[in-house]
Amino acid sequence: MASGSLYLLTGTETFLRRRRLAQLVEERLPEGLGDFNYVRIDGKETSLVDILSTWEERGFGGDRVIHVDNADKIRMKKDDKVSELFLKRAKTGVPHALMILEAESVDRRKSFYKKLSALAVSEEFKPLRDYQVPGFIAGELSAKGYVIDPDAAEFMAMFTSSELMVISSELEKLILYMGPGQTRITLDSVRGLLMPSRQYTLFDMQDALVDGKKDLAIRAVHGLLEEGTSPVAIWRFINNMMERAWRLVNADSKAEINRISRSSFYISRLQQLAGRLRGNKLERAVVDCRKLSIAARQGSLTPGFYLEQLINTLFQRMR
Repeated sequence: MASGSLYLLTGTETFLRRRRLAQLVEERLPEGLGDFNYVRIDGKETSLVDILSTWEERGFGGDRVIHVDNADKIRMKKDDKVSELFLKRAKTGVPHALMILEAESVDRRKSFYKKLSALAVSEEFKPLRDYQVPGFIAGELSAKGYVIDPDAAEFMAMFTSSELMVISSELEKLILYMGPGQTRITLDSVRGLLMPSRQYTLFDMQDALVDGKKDLAIRAVHGLLEEGTSPVAIWRFINNMMERAWRLVNADSKAEINRISRSSFYISRLQQLAGRLRGNKLERAVVDCRKLSIAARQGSLTPGFYLEQLINTLFQRMR
Protein backbone atom coordinates (compact mmCIF):
# COMPACT_ATOMS: atom_id res chain seq x y z
CA MET A 1 0.00 0.00 0.00
CA ALA A 2 1.39 3.42 -0.97
CA SER A 3 2.67 5.37 2.05
CA GLY A 4 2.69 8.81 0.44
CA SER A 5 6.42 9.29 1.03
CA LEU A 6 7.40 7.44 -2.15
CA TYR A 7 6.39 8.34 -5.71
CA LEU A 8 7.19 6.51 -8.93
CA LEU A 9 6.85 8.76 -11.98
CA THR A 10 7.11 7.04 -15.36
CA GLY A 11 6.06 7.62 -18.97
CA THR A 12 7.49 8.95 -22.19
CA GLU A 13 5.75 12.35 -21.96
CA THR A 14 8.67 14.20 -20.40
CA PHE A 15 6.96 17.60 -20.15
CA LEU A 16 4.05 16.37 -18.02
CA ARG A 17 6.29 14.08 -15.98
CA ARG A 18 8.71 16.88 -15.10
CA ARG A 19 5.84 19.25 -14.34
CA ARG A 20 4.47 16.75 -11.82
CA LEU A 21 7.95 16.40 -10.31
CA ALA A 22 8.21 20.17 -9.84
CA GLN A 23 4.73 20.24 -8.29
CA LEU A 24 5.63 17.55 -5.74
CA VAL A 25 8.86 19.33 -4.81
CA GLU A 26 7.05 22.66 -4.41
CA GLU A 27 4.33 21.10 -2.24
CA ARG A 28 6.83 19.38 0.09
CA LEU A 29 9.52 22.02 0.50
CA PRO A 30 8.78 25.43 2.04
CA GLU A 31 9.96 28.42 0.04
CA GLY A 32 13.66 29.02 0.57
CA LEU A 33 14.55 25.47 1.58
CA GLY A 34 14.73 24.02 -1.93
CA ASP A 35 18.43 24.80 -2.29
CA PHE A 36 19.23 22.91 0.91
CA ASN A 37 16.74 20.07 1.04
CA TYR A 38 16.26 19.05 -2.60
CA VAL A 39 18.67 16.29 -3.59
CA ARG A 40 18.94 14.96 -7.14
CA ILE A 41 20.57 11.58 -7.66
CA ASP A 42 21.42 9.92 -10.97
CA GLY A 43 20.34 6.28 -10.73
CA LYS A 44 22.89 5.27 -13.36
CA GLU A 45 25.76 6.34 -11.13
CA THR A 46 24.43 5.51 -7.66
CA SER A 47 23.97 2.25 -5.78
CA LEU A 48 20.73 1.42 -4.00
CA VAL A 49 22.45 1.46 -0.60
CA ASP A 50 23.56 5.07 -1.15
CA ILE A 51 20.05 6.05 -2.22
CA LEU A 52 18.59 4.41 0.90
CA SER A 53 21.11 6.17 3.15
CA THR A 54 20.28 9.54 1.56
CA TRP A 55 16.57 8.89 2.04
CA GLU A 56 17.01 8.30 5.78
CA GLU A 57 19.14 11.40 6.40
CA ARG A 58 17.43 14.39 8.00
CA GLY A 59 17.15 17.70 6.21
CA PHE A 60 18.21 21.18 7.19
CA GLY A 61 15.41 22.67 9.25
CA GLY A 62 12.64 20.68 7.62
CA ASP A 63 11.64 17.93 5.21
CA ARG A 64 13.76 16.72 2.31
CA VAL A 65 12.99 15.62 -1.24
CA ILE A 66 15.21 13.00 -2.83
CA HIS A 67 14.73 12.83 -6.60
CA VAL A 68 16.25 9.77 -8.29
CA ASP A 69 16.46 10.28 -12.05
CA ASN A 70 17.04 7.26 -14.31
CA ALA A 71 15.45 5.10 -11.61
CA ASP A 72 15.39 2.16 -14.00
CA LYS A 73 19.20 2.16 -14.06
CA ILE A 74 19.86 1.90 -10.30
CA ARG A 75 22.81 -0.38 -9.63
CA MET A 76 21.75 -3.48 -7.70
CA LYS A 77 23.38 -6.81 -7.10
CA LYS A 78 21.53 -10.06 -7.42
CA ASP A 79 20.07 -11.25 -4.11
CA ASP A 80 21.03 -7.88 -2.65
CA LYS A 81 19.77 -7.53 0.95
CA VAL A 82 19.65 -3.77 0.45
CA SER A 83 16.70 -4.11 -1.91
CA GLU A 84 14.74 -5.85 0.87
CA LEU A 85 15.62 -3.06 3.30
CA PHE A 86 14.61 -0.45 0.73
CA LEU A 87 11.23 -2.11 0.17
CA LYS A 88 10.63 -2.35 3.93
CA ARG A 89 11.42 1.37 4.20
CA ALA A 90 9.06 2.06 1.31
CA LYS A 91 6.31 0.19 3.15
CA THR A 92 6.70 2.08 6.44
CA GLY A 93 7.58 5.40 4.84
CA VAL A 94 10.03 8.10 5.93
CA PRO A 95 8.08 10.90 7.63
CA HIS A 96 10.74 13.56 7.13
CA ALA A 97 11.57 12.81 3.47
CA LEU A 98 9.84 12.34 0.14
CA MET A 99 11.44 9.95 -2.33
CA ILE A 100 10.64 10.47 -6.02
CA LEU A 101 11.83 7.82 -8.47
CA GLU A 102 11.64 8.96 -12.09
CA ALA A 103 12.20 7.08 -15.36
CA GLU A 104 10.63 6.66 -18.76
CA SER A 105 9.78 3.11 -17.74
CA VAL A 106 10.72 0.43 -15.24
CA ASP A 107 10.71 -3.31 -15.81
CA ARG A 108 7.86 -4.48 -13.59
CA ARG A 109 8.69 -8.08 -14.44
CA LYS A 110 11.62 -7.77 -12.06
CA SER A 111 10.70 -8.57 -8.49
CA PHE A 112 12.10 -5.31 -7.05
CA TYR A 113 10.19 -2.98 -9.39
CA LYS A 114 7.02 -5.06 -9.18
CA LYS A 115 6.96 -4.77 -5.38
CA LEU A 116 8.08 -1.15 -5.51
CA SER A 117 5.23 -0.23 -7.86
CA ALA A 118 2.71 -1.62 -5.37
CA LEU A 119 4.22 0.38 -2.48
CA ALA A 120 4.70 3.69 -4.29
CA VAL A 121 2.22 6.24 -5.53
CA SER A 122 2.65 5.34 -9.21
CA GLU A 123 1.83 7.88 -11.90
CA GLU A 124 2.38 7.31 -15.63
CA PHE A 125 2.52 10.09 -18.19
CA LYS A 126 1.71 9.03 -21.75
CA PRO A 127 1.90 11.21 -24.88
CA LEU A 128 -1.34 12.97 -25.67
CA ARG A 129 -3.41 11.78 -28.60
CA ASP A 130 -3.85 14.25 -31.46
CA TYR A 131 -7.39 15.12 -30.44
CA GLN A 132 -6.24 15.90 -26.86
CA VAL A 133 -3.61 18.49 -27.85
CA PRO A 134 -6.05 21.37 -28.55
CA GLY A 135 -7.55 20.77 -25.10
CA PHE A 136 -4.06 20.91 -23.58
CA ILE A 137 -3.44 24.23 -25.36
CA ALA A 138 -6.74 25.66 -24.15
CA GLY A 139 -6.06 24.49 -20.60
CA GLU A 140 -2.56 25.98 -20.51
CA LEU A 141 -3.85 29.34 -21.71
CA SER A 142 -6.88 29.28 -19.41
CA ALA A 143 -4.56 28.87 -16.42
CA LYS A 144 -2.87 32.10 -17.48
CA GLY A 145 -6.14 34.01 -17.97
CA TYR A 146 -6.57 33.61 -21.75
CA VAL A 147 -9.32 32.06 -23.86
CA ILE A 148 -8.48 30.56 -27.25
CA ASP A 149 -11.03 29.84 -29.98
CA PRO A 150 -11.36 26.12 -30.86
CA ASP A 151 -10.22 26.60 -34.47
CA ALA A 152 -7.18 28.58 -33.27
CA ALA A 153 -6.23 25.83 -30.80
CA GLU A 154 -6.57 23.17 -33.50
CA PHE A 155 -4.53 25.16 -35.97
CA MET A 156 -1.77 25.58 -33.42
CA ALA A 157 -1.87 21.86 -32.60
CA MET A 158 -1.51 20.92 -36.26
CA PHE A 159 1.05 23.52 -37.23
CA THR A 160 3.48 23.32 -34.31
CA SER A 161 5.51 20.37 -33.10
CA SER A 162 3.71 17.52 -31.36
CA GLU A 163 6.14 17.87 -28.43
CA LEU A 164 4.40 19.49 -25.45
CA MET A 165 7.64 21.19 -24.42
CA VAL A 166 7.75 22.97 -27.79
CA ILE A 167 4.04 23.79 -27.66
CA SER A 168 4.46 25.29 -24.18
CA SER A 169 7.27 27.49 -25.48
CA GLU A 170 5.12 28.63 -28.42
CA LEU A 171 2.29 29.48 -26.01
CA GLU A 172 4.62 31.75 -24.06
CA LYS A 173 5.47 33.53 -27.32
CA LEU A 174 1.78 33.78 -28.15
CA ILE A 175 1.02 35.47 -24.82
CA LEU A 176 3.82 37.99 -25.44
CA TYR A 177 2.47 38.56 -28.95
CA MET A 178 -0.97 39.50 -27.60
CA GLY A 179 -1.48 43.17 -26.79
CA PRO A 180 -2.29 44.55 -23.32
CA GLY A 181 -5.80 43.64 -22.22
CA GLN A 182 -6.29 41.14 -25.06
CA THR A 183 -7.32 37.86 -23.48
CA ARG A 184 -9.17 36.22 -26.37
CA ILE A 185 -6.94 34.43 -28.86
CA THR A 186 -8.35 33.95 -32.35
CA LEU A 187 -7.16 32.10 -35.43
CA ASP A 188 -5.79 35.39 -36.79
CA SER A 189 -3.76 35.83 -33.60
CA VAL A 190 -2.15 32.41 -34.02
CA ARG A 191 -1.54 32.94 -37.73
CA GLY A 192 0.05 36.31 -36.98
CA LEU A 193 2.52 34.64 -34.64
CA LEU A 194 3.32 31.51 -36.65
CA MET A 195 3.30 32.88 -40.18
CA PRO A 196 3.43 36.69 -40.16
CA SER A 197 4.71 37.18 -43.70
CA ARG A 198 3.67 34.07 -45.55
CA GLN A 199 1.65 34.22 -48.72
CA TYR A 200 0.21 30.72 -48.22
CA THR A 201 -0.93 28.82 -45.15
CA LEU A 202 -1.81 25.19 -44.56
CA PHE A 203 -5.45 26.24 -44.43
CA ASP A 204 -5.17 27.73 -47.92
CA MET A 205 -4.10 24.30 -49.10
CA GLN A 206 -6.96 22.71 -47.17
CA ASP A 207 -9.52 25.10 -48.69
CA ALA A 208 -8.21 24.41 -52.18
CA LEU A 209 -8.65 20.65 -51.66
CA VAL A 210 -12.14 21.06 -50.20
CA ASP A 211 -13.24 23.49 -52.91
CA GLY A 212 -11.86 21.39 -55.76
CA LYS A 213 -9.18 23.87 -56.89
CA LYS A 214 -6.26 21.66 -57.88
CA ASP A 215 -4.01 24.37 -59.34
CA LEU A 216 -4.37 26.48 -56.20
CA ALA A 217 -3.62 23.45 -54.00
CA ILE A 218 -0.40 22.76 -55.93
CA ARG A 219 0.62 26.44 -55.80
CA ALA A 220 -0.03 26.49 -52.06
CA VAL A 221 2.13 23.39 -51.51
CA HIS A 222 5.08 24.81 -53.43
CA GLY A 223 4.56 28.24 -51.85
CA LEU A 224 4.67 26.74 -48.36
CA LEU A 225 7.87 24.87 -49.17
CA GLU A 226 9.50 27.97 -50.65
CA GLU A 227 8.55 29.99 -47.56
CA GLY A 228 10.26 27.49 -45.29
CA THR A 229 7.43 25.27 -44.05
CA SER A 230 8.73 21.82 -43.15
CA PRO A 231 7.61 19.07 -45.58
CA VAL A 232 6.94 16.93 -42.49
CA ALA A 233 4.43 19.53 -41.23
CA ILE A 234 2.64 19.54 -44.61
CA TRP A 235 2.44 15.74 -44.75
CA ARG A 236 1.20 15.58 -41.16
CA PHE A 237 -1.44 18.23 -41.87
CA ILE A 238 -2.78 16.46 -44.97
CA ASN A 239 -2.69 13.03 -43.31
CA ASN A 240 -4.55 14.33 -40.26
CA MET A 241 -7.12 16.07 -42.43
CA MET A 242 -7.89 12.99 -44.51
CA GLU A 243 -7.94 10.65 -41.51
CA ARG A 244 -10.24 13.01 -39.60
CA ALA A 245 -12.59 13.21 -42.56
CA TRP A 246 -12.73 9.40 -42.65
CA ARG A 247 -13.32 9.22 -38.88
CA LEU A 248 -16.09 11.81 -39.20
CA VAL A 249 -17.90 9.77 -41.82
CA ASN A 250 -17.72 6.73 -39.55
CA ALA A 251 -18.49 8.53 -36.27
CA ASP A 252 -21.60 7.26 -34.50
CA SER A 253 -21.87 9.70 -31.59
CA LYS A 254 -21.51 13.38 -30.75
CA ALA A 255 -18.70 12.54 -28.32
CA GLU A 256 -16.74 10.89 -31.12
CA ILE A 257 -17.24 13.94 -33.35
CA ASN A 258 -15.98 16.18 -30.52
CA ARG A 259 -12.83 14.09 -30.39
CA ILE A 260 -12.25 14.91 -34.04
CA SER A 261 -12.86 18.63 -33.57
CA ARG A 262 -14.88 21.05 -31.45
CA SER A 263 -14.88 23.63 -34.24
CA SER A 264 -18.18 23.52 -36.16
CA PHE A 265 -16.51 25.30 -39.09
CA TYR A 266 -13.74 22.71 -39.31
CA ILE A 267 -16.27 19.87 -39.07
CA SER A 268 -18.24 21.39 -41.95
CA ARG A 269 -15.08 21.59 -44.07
CA LEU A 270 -14.30 17.95 -43.33
CA GLN A 271 -17.85 17.02 -44.33
CA GLN A 272 -17.40 18.87 -47.62
CA LEU A 273 -14.13 17.06 -48.23
CA ALA A 274 -15.77 13.70 -47.51
CA GLY A 275 -18.55 14.65 -49.90
CA ARG A 276 -16.00 14.85 -52.71
CA LEU A 277 -14.73 11.35 -51.90
CA ARG A 278 -17.86 9.25 -51.67
CA GLY A 279 -18.04 5.51 -51.22
CA ASN A 280 -14.69 3.88 -50.62
CA LYS A 281 -12.78 6.73 -52.28
CA LEU A 282 -12.14 8.45 -48.94
CA GLU A 283 -10.62 5.34 -47.38
CA ARG A 284 -8.47 4.83 -50.48
CA ALA A 285 -7.37 8.49 -50.27
CA VAL A 286 -6.24 7.92 -46.67
CA VAL A 287 -4.14 4.98 -47.89
CA ASP A 288 -2.74 7.12 -50.73
CA CYS A 289 -1.56 9.70 -48.20
CA ARG A 290 0.21 7.10 -46.11
CA LYS A 291 1.87 5.38 -49.06
CA LEU A 292 3.12 8.60 -50.64
CA SER A 293 4.39 9.97 -47.32
CA ILE A 294 6.44 6.79 -46.91
CA ALA A 295 7.69 7.13 -50.50
CA ALA A 296 8.71 10.73 -49.77
CA ARG A 297 10.75 9.67 -46.73
CA GLN A 298 12.50 6.90 -48.63
CA GLY A 299 12.80 8.50 -52.07
CA SER A 300 15.52 10.70 -53.56
CA LEU A 301 13.35 13.29 -55.35
CA THR A 302 12.35 16.67 -53.96
CA PRO A 303 9.58 16.97 -51.32
CA GLY A 304 7.58 19.11 -53.75
CA PHE A 305 7.51 16.28 -56.30
CA TYR A 306 5.89 13.80 -53.90
CA LEU A 307 3.46 16.36 -52.49
CA GLU A 308 2.37 17.35 -56.01
CA GLN A 309 1.90 13.67 -56.82
CA LEU A 310 -0.34 13.40 -53.76
CA ILE A 311 -2.45 16.39 -54.80
CA ASN A 312 -2.91 14.95 -58.29
CA THR A 313 -3.84 11.54 -56.85
CA LEU A 314 -6.41 13.04 -54.48
CA PHE A 315 -8.07 14.99 -57.27
CA GLN A 316 -8.20 11.86 -59.42
CA ARG A 317 -10.11 10.22 -56.55
CA MET A 318 -12.54 13.15 -56.52
CA ARG A 319 -13.69 12.59 -60.09
